[in-house]
Amino acid sequence: MTPSMSPLAHGVGSDAGLPLPLDLVLQAGAATVVLSFLIAAFWWRTPRLKPSPPRESGRLAVLRYPVLLLALYITGLALAGPRGTTNPAAHALFVWLWVGLIPISIVFGPVWRAVNPLRTIFTLLGLPRHGLRPLAPGRPRSSWPAAAFLLVFVWFELVVPHHGDPVPVGLFLLLYGLSQVLLALLRGEEWFARGDCFEVYSELAGRLSPLRHRQPLSGLAPASRDPAPTSGGSALASAGLAGFVAVWWGSTVFDSASASPVWTGFVDRAGAPLFWGSAGLVLLCGLVFLGVRWTAGRLDVTLSLIPIAAGYTLAHYLSLLIVEAPRGFLLLLGQPAGRWDVSPSPAMVAGVQITLILIGHMLGVIVAHDRALAEAGPKPAMAVLADELPLVLLMIGFTWAGLFLLFVR
Repeated sequence: MTPSMSPLAHGVGSDAGLPLPLDLVLQAGAATVVLSFLIAAFWWRTPRLKPSPPRESGRLAVLRYPVLLLALYITGLALAGPRGTTNPAAHALFVWLWVGLIPISIVFGPVWRAVNPLRTIFTLLGLPRHGLRPLAPGRPRSSWPAAAFLLVFVWFELVVPHHGDPVPVGLFLLLYGLSQVLLALLRGEEWFARGDCFEVYSELAGRLSPLRHRQPLSGLAPASRDPAPTSGGSALASAGLAGFVAVWWGSTVFDSASASPVWTGFVDRAGAPLFWGSAGLVLLCGLVFLGVRWTAGRLDVTLSLIPIAAGYTLAHYLSLLIVEAPRGFLLLLGQPAGRWDVSPSPAMVAGVQITLILIGHMLGVIVAHDRALAEAGPKPAMAVLADELPLVLLMIGFTWAGLFLLFVR
C-alpha cells in the first residue's frame, strides 16, 4: 500500500500479536476446512443452491451524479492539488474503492454498476449504446479484459514506485477512465460489465449479498448467464472469470508475501525491484489460476472461490479500512488526518482476521460441494466425494497460506 499510510495496513504485523499460537491457528484452519467438507458431505446430499432473480438495486442510481462529481474532483485534486500526505487521492483509490467496495457490495449487491462514473460519462456523451464494432451475437462475453485491467491496477498499487503520490494516482485514474470509455465506444455499453475491473469486482462480491439474493449463497449458484466450462466457446468465458478471481486473490497474497523478510531480503540482494515485483506478482496470480483449473478438472469451482477471495481481502486490509478510510474523509474535508487516531487492538484485529478467513473458506467448501452434486447426476456419492478431495486439499493449502502470510512478517 501507499507509504504514507499506516503500518497497520497489512494486519497486526507479526505473530506476536496473535491471541493464539500460530501453529494452533494453522491447525484450526485445516480442521475448519475438513469439518466443513465432512458436514456438507453427510448433511448436504442434494444440490440446494438454486439461482434466483436478484432484487433490483435501482434506488442506487440516484447516486450516479454525486459519485461522478466526486470522481472528477478526486482526479483533479490528485493532478493539481496539494502534494504529499495531505492529498486524499491515494485513500480514495486504494482504500475507499479497492477495499471499501467489498463490504459495501457484500451488503447491498453490485453497487458499482449502478453508480459507475464511467457509465455515467458514457451516457452523458451520447455515445452509441451498442458501440461502433459490437461483438457478434452469441459470442461468449469473457472476463479476461477485466482480469487484465485488474492486473494492471494491482501492479500499479503493489509494484510501481511512488504509486501513493497524488500525481501518479491522478494519471492512473485519468488513463484508466479514458481507456475504458474508448473501449466502450468501440464495443458498446456492455463493455463495462466485462472490461471495467471495478465493476466486475463489485459484481462478484455482490453475489454474497443477502439483500440482493433471496436465498443465502444463491448468488453463487451458476445462473444461465454464467459460463459452463464444457460448452464450447464458453470455456473462454469460464477461464476469464477464473483468471479474474486468480488475480484478485493472488495479488492480495502477493501483497502479504512481498512484505515478508524473505522477499524483501531477496529483492535487496538481487536489485531491480520493479522487475522482480512484476515477475512475482504475475507468477503468483498465474499459479493460483493454474492450481484452481488443474485441481478442479471438469468441475468449475470459480464461484466457490469468491467468498475465499472476499474473506481474505477483508482480513488482509481490515486495519487499513479501520484506520485509513476515515482519515481519507478528513483529508477530503481539509482536516488533518491525525484527528482520527484510532489504533485497534492487535489481538482484536487478529481474531477478526482469522474469523473472516475461516468463514470465507467454509462458504467456499459448501458452494463447491453443491456444484459437484449438481454436476454429478446419478454418480455414486462416494465417487463425488473422491472428485472433491483434490479441491479440499487445495483449499487447505489456501487457508494455510492466507493465515501464515497474514501474521508472519
